[in-house]
Amino acid sequence: MFETGTATDYADLIDKLNTFLTAKGSAFGLSYSGTGTGTLTDYSGGASSVAETFTITATSPTVFDVVGSVSGDIGDATVGTPFSHAKLEFTITAGGTAFIVGDEFVLSTAPKWTAHRKCLGCRVLADLGNTGTYGAQNMVDGKNEISSYKFRAEDPETPFDIEIEFFEAETIHQYQLAMFLSSQYSYGPKAWTFDYWTGSAWSTLDSESGHDDWTQTAIKTFDVGSPVSATKYRLHVTELNTSSYLHIGAFRLLRSDGVDAAFSQTIWEAPGNDGDSEILVGVHGFERQDADYFDWEIAAFDGYLASALWREQTGFHGQLFVPLWDASIPYWFVADGRRVIVVAKISTQYEVAYLGFIDAYYTPEQMPYPIALGGSLTFDLPIPGWHDDDYRWSTATLEHSAFPISDYADSGTGVDPTDYQMRLRSIDGTWIGFAARVAGGEVSMSSRDAMWPYCGGLDELDVNLDGGYSLFPIMLNTLTPNTFGQLAGVACVTGQGLTAETLITKGSVDWLALHNIFRTERDDWFAIALD
Repeated sequence: MFETGTATDYADLIDKLNTFLTAKGSAFGLSYSGTGTGTLTDYSGGASSVAETFTITATSPTVFDVVGSVSGDIGDATVGTPFSHAKLEFTITAGGTAFIVGDEFVLSTAPKWTAHRKCLGCRVLADLGNTGTYGAQNMVDGKNEISSYKFRAEDPETPFDIEIEFFEAETIHQYQLAMFLSSQYSYGPKAWTFDYWTGSAWSTLDSESGHDDWTQTAIKTFDVGSPVSATKYRLHVTELNTSSYLHIGAFRLLRSDGVDAAFSQTIWEAPGNDGDSEILVGVHGFERQDADYFDWEIAAFDGYLASALWREQTGFHGQLFVPLWDASIPYWFVADGRRVIVVAKISTQYEVAYLGFIDAYYTPEQMPYPIALGGSLTFDLPIPGWHDDDYRWSTATLEHSAFPISDYADSGTGVDPTDYQMRLRSIDGTWIGFAARVAGGEVSMSSRDAMWPYCGGLDELDVNLDGGYSLFPIMLNTLTPNTFGQLAGVACVTGQGLTAETLITKGSVDWLALHNIFRTERDDWFAIALD
């Protein structure tokens, strides 16, 4: 199934994606055989979808019988009228040639995805120190005891405020403060109140004093006696331990489930098209006002633990990004029970993400968890600091490339998967990066894991003799040599004669043609199946 729309900003895009995945089951694999030239569109699962196949058969030119392989007969669909059921939704539209008895559409469904946790996160504003290496946003963007990024305000005056503004209302039951610094933990606050905004004034939830015992590793946790739902909270510092600096390594605001609501994080479990899989992926939204970027980090996991932080989840793999912005974002979402594809239009370019299974060429016994991540921005390790504007959507380096045309920006022979926009969890549980290009050029398949057919160069690929477009599977190949499989619903296409957002129809399915971020040469194109 797919959805198009417009999000108000990068955080709202996560919210809309969550609704798309979790409100209804998915429908996919549309095919048709018959005489009539009408179409079946706007299809999705319903709130109670299960893994099954529906046969939708014409019993007259205007009526179709809808029968599921599990649910049985769920009613009749009338041409021109949306069909809505807890197991399946769609609309059949008449064409120039009328349907006849026996014309048949086939669709499969899978259950809806599950959100294990969802926090849209917040923006941070301090009285001082909102910019640069030690900007205030550092306190919430996933900082932990191994992070060198902290908040620092020089020569602060009290009272000193650190304000948290959530993208959606949150009820905070506890909050935590920690230094996580190598030698400067004595610069923590000594006394403060923890307040929330009533809509007209600040009201105190907790009051603390006498905190002159900060250490490098300790995390101090404070209970909120009477939690409330609010969009704005603040740490109102009334006394310091030193007049020179105020340092804070982490400021966490915990919900009743123990999840830090200040840290944007959504973790989904996809059911698989069989309804029995446990496919775990997620999105972390993060921003820096001073660097003018507003991004996603996408991730995959081997398992989910409710008490674990984002980067401490079992088998966490991340450090793959999707640059967005703090303005309206036209989008396309495409999903089935195994994976979701996101396309976000930023200015005149397209940022893309792939989260979930590929269509593996191995058996499930050989490769039971063929999970992949595709993004549009990555970096050599170590990644840039959170204050770096390399995260911005306007970055024009080869590190900013769409995952179907993943580009290892260095001409060397790097093997770190975080150097690539396209990655796959291998049979042994390690991650592999795949290159469609190396430093903008062709890939030597004798030197690295590559993506066919882009790796050989496509600058001479033209349209078909009849003016149509061929769609080629994008396959992930290793040096061994071996081929793990192909991306599901993503194809290679020549860009000759194409404009962005052109629909290429193959059978009953439209494919959305897109170019590689801002690049528009004929070998910089790919297509996404809107199915």
